[in-house]
Amino acid sequence: MHKSKQWLTVIFRWFVAIGLLVIILNKTDSDLLWQTLRGFNPAFGLLLVVCHIAVLMLMAYRWRLIAQQLNVEAAYADYLKAIWIGALSGQIGPPLIFSEVARFKVLQDYGDNQSLIGSQVLDRLSGLVALVFILLLTLPLNWPLFAEIIPAATLLQSLAIFAISGVVLFRVVFSTKIRALMVRNNISEVMTLGQSHYELSSLIQLLLMFGFLLAAFGLGAPKLPFTLFTLLPFIFVGLTLLPISISDWGTREMFAVYVLSFAGLPAEESAAISIIYGFSYSLTTLLGLFFLLKK
Repeated sequence: MHKSKQWLTVIFRWFVAIGLLVIILNKTDSDLLWQTLRGFNPAFGLLLVVCHIAVLMLMAYRWRLIAQQLNVEAAYADYLKAIWIGALSGQIGPPLIFSEVARFKVLQDYGDNQSLIGSQVLDRLSGLVALVFILLLTLPLNWPLFAEIIPAATLLQSLAIFAISGVVLFRVVFSTKIRALMVRNNISEVMTLGQSHYELSSLIQLLLMFGFLLAAFGLGAPKLPFTLFTLLPFIFVGLTLLPISISDWGTREMFAVYVLSFAGLPAEESAAISIIYGFSYSLTTLLGLFFLLKK
């Protein structure tokens, strides 16, 4: 990517992030929001950083499992370096673009471009499959809660759109040509449901959700912790499915304010939980500077 385009992308990302955060501040009691943030227990912040470190380490291991099947050979430390630098880069520009480019550049000498890019795509896809699976498990638990607040017609329309989108996606992904391409490049075998990387992806998603829960408990015990926990997949799915994930900052807070309202949380507390979660993750990614400075 040309440097001028990189800067424009970075500026656009932060324009979106700041704009969304300003909207949230205008829709909430800013004084109450800052008061809520000041009440956060720092001990939970330390636990959050540990949780994020565990997630990044597991992500590196999952990527290595997938990449090895595509003949991308590198040590675990190299994958961890790529993951961490990618996470750090994702704090600058649009996460999906900047982090994946950074990951590719770190490991580009360990395999051919097609295999390396393929491993990155499949790594993301593995995480998405696990996230959707967890979402489907939690949906029946939250359906009565949604039905009380959202009109039944709206719920049914949303499910219909989701089902149609799933059928179209299934037809595209598993068309005859795509299946042949997957077999030729060993992709179908890598993505077989019995693969161990799905278990890692599920654990990663649960740890991400646990991180949100830690942020909530750092502000005081939430009224409905189990309900809050089962609602979190909706936040992560929303972030994942947004076009090219322009900005996690702002977008995550918008989803949190809406989704966590079903758990009885006021907007200020929901926004505070998301901000603390995002800040602790950004702080953790700064450790990626160690990999950049290390020769």
